[in-house]
Amino acid sequence: MEWSQTYPGCPPMVAAARAFVRGMLADSPRRRDAELIASELVGNSLRHTASGDGGEVTVTVEVEFGHARIAVHDAGAGDWRPFPGDPSDEDDHGRGLLIVYHTADKIGHDVTEDGQTMWAELTWSAES
Repeated sequence: MEWSQTYPGCPPMVAAARAFVRGMLADSPRRRDAELIASELVGNSLRHTASGDGGEVTVTVEVEFGHARIAVHDAGAGDWRPFPGDPSDEDDHGRGLLIVYHTADKIGHDVTEDGQTMWAELTWSAES
Protein backbone atom coordinates (compact mmCIF):
# COMPACT_ATOMS: atom_id res chain seq x y z
CA MET A 1 0.00 0.00 0.00
CA GLU A 2 1.11 3.56 -0.63
CA TRP A 3 0.05 6.88 0.87
CA SER A 4 1.25 10.43 0.13
CA GLN A 5 0.78 13.80 1.78
CA THR A 6 1.96 17.17 0.50
CA TYR A 7 2.90 19.87 3.00
CA PRO A 8 3.67 23.60 2.74
CA GLY A 9 7.39 24.31 3.00
CA CYS A 10 7.48 25.64 6.56
CA PRO A 11 9.17 24.23 9.70
CA PRO A 12 6.00 23.19 11.61
CA MET A 13 5.32 20.72 8.81
CA VAL A 14 8.19 18.53 9.99
CA ALA A 15 6.05 17.47 12.96
CA ALA A 16 3.04 16.94 10.69
CA ALA A 17 5.06 14.71 8.35
CA ARG A 18 6.39 12.78 11.31
CA ALA A 19 2.84 12.20 12.60
CA PHE A 20 1.77 11.05 9.13
CA VAL A 21 4.57 8.47 8.99
CA ARG A 22 3.82 7.37 12.56
CA GLY A 23 0.21 6.73 11.60
CA MET A 24 1.05 4.80 8.46
CA LEU A 25 3.49 2.55 10.33
CA ALA A 26 1.62 2.30 13.64
CA ASP A 27 1.99 -1.50 13.77
CA SER A 28 5.59 -1.65 12.56
CA PRO A 29 8.44 -2.45 14.95
CA ARG A 30 10.48 0.14 12.98
CA ARG A 31 7.94 2.95 13.42
CA ARG A 32 10.29 5.12 15.49
CA ASP A 33 13.08 4.70 12.96
CA ALA A 34 10.66 5.72 10.20
CA GLU A 35 9.60 8.83 12.15
CA LEU A 36 13.22 9.85 12.68
CA ILE A 37 14.02 9.36 9.00
CA ALA A 38 10.99 11.41 7.94
CA SER A 39 11.99 14.22 10.30
CA GLU A 40 15.53 14.35 8.97
CA LEU A 41 14.56 14.18 5.29
CA VAL A 42 11.78 16.77 5.54
CA GLY A 43 13.96 19.04 7.67
CA ASN A 44 16.75 18.83 5.08
CA SER A 45 14.30 19.61 2.28
CA LEU A 46 13.09 22.71 4.06
CA ARG A 47 16.60 23.90 4.97
CA HIS A 48 18.45 23.16 1.76
CA THR A 49 16.00 23.48 -1.15
CA ALA A 50 13.52 25.96 -2.58
CA SER A 51 10.78 23.89 -0.93
CA GLY A 52 11.57 25.72 2.30
CA ASP A 53 11.10 29.11 0.64
CA GLY A 54 7.38 29.07 -0.09
CA GLY A 55 7.40 25.67 -1.78
CA GLU A 56 6.19 22.30 -0.64
CA VAL A 57 7.36 18.78 0.14
CA THR A 58 5.60 15.49 -0.51
CA VAL A 59 6.07 12.55 1.81
CA THR A 60 5.23 9.10 0.48
CA VAL A 61 5.07 5.97 2.60
CA GLU A 62 4.99 2.55 0.95
CA VAL A 63 4.34 -0.44 3.19
CA GLU A 64 4.49 -4.15 2.47
CA PHE A 65 4.78 -6.97 4.96
CA GLY A 66 8.18 -6.56 6.64
CA HIS A 67 9.19 -3.55 4.53
CA ALA A 68 8.61 0.20 4.35
CA ARG A 69 9.91 2.96 2.13
CA ILE A 70 9.78 6.63 3.20
CA ALA A 71 10.33 9.10 0.36
CA VAL A 72 10.47 12.90 0.47
CA HIS A 73 10.13 14.82 -2.77
CA ASP A 74 11.20 18.48 -2.85
CA ALA A 75 12.17 21.26 -5.24
CA GLY A 76 15.89 20.54 -4.96
CA ALA A 77 18.19 20.68 -7.95
CA GLY A 78 19.58 17.21 -7.37
CA ASP A 79 22.93 18.28 -5.92
CA TRP A 80 23.32 15.58 -3.29
CA ARG A 81 26.40 14.26 -1.60
CA PRO A 82 25.47 11.17 0.38
CA PHE A 83 28.42 10.96 2.73
CA PRO A 84 30.33 14.23 3.05
CA GLY A 85 32.26 12.85 6.01
CA ASP A 86 31.56 12.89 9.68
CA PRO A 87 30.79 16.33 11.10
CA SER A 88 33.08 17.58 13.83
CA ASP A 89 31.84 18.27 17.36
CA GLU A 90 31.89 21.99 16.55
CA ASP A 91 29.67 21.74 13.44
CA ASP A 92 26.13 23.08 13.80
CA HIS A 93 24.77 20.83 11.05
CA GLY A 94 25.66 17.89 8.87
CA ARG A 95 24.31 15.01 10.91
CA GLY A 96 20.87 14.51 9.29
CA LEU A 97 21.87 12.31 6.38
CA LEU A 98 24.36 10.49 8.58
CA ILE A 99 21.50 9.64 10.97
CA VAL A 100 19.37 8.45 8.04
CA TYR A 101 22.26 6.40 6.67
CA HIS A 102 22.80 4.64 10.01
CA THR A 103 19.09 4.12 10.72
CA ALA A 104 17.82 2.89 7.34
CA ASP A 105 18.60 -0.41 5.68
CA LYS A 106 18.92 1.27 2.29
CA ILE A 107 18.87 4.88 1.07
CA GLY A 108 18.77 6.52 -2.31
CA HIS A 109 18.27 9.69 -4.27
CA ASP A 110 16.38 10.21 -7.52
CA VAL A 111 16.37 13.37 -9.64
CA THR A 112 13.26 14.20 -11.66
CA GLU A 113 12.34 17.07 -13.95
CA ASP A 114 10.45 18.78 -11.11
CA GLY A 115 12.88 18.22 -8.24
CA GLN A 116 14.41 15.37 -6.32
CA THR A 117 13.36 12.53 -4.07
CA MET A 118 15.38 11.23 -1.16
CA TRP A 119 14.21 7.85 0.11
CA ALA A 120 15.01 5.33 2.80
CA GLU A 121 13.92 1.75 3.25
CA LEU A 122 13.40 -0.23 6.43
CA THR A 123 12.90 -3.96 6.83
CA TRP A 124 11.91 -6.18 9.73
CA SER A 125 11.20 -9.83 10.29
CA ALA A 126 7.85 -11.40 11.08
CA GLU A 127 9.09 -12.17 14.60
CA SER A 128 9.76 -8.48 15.39
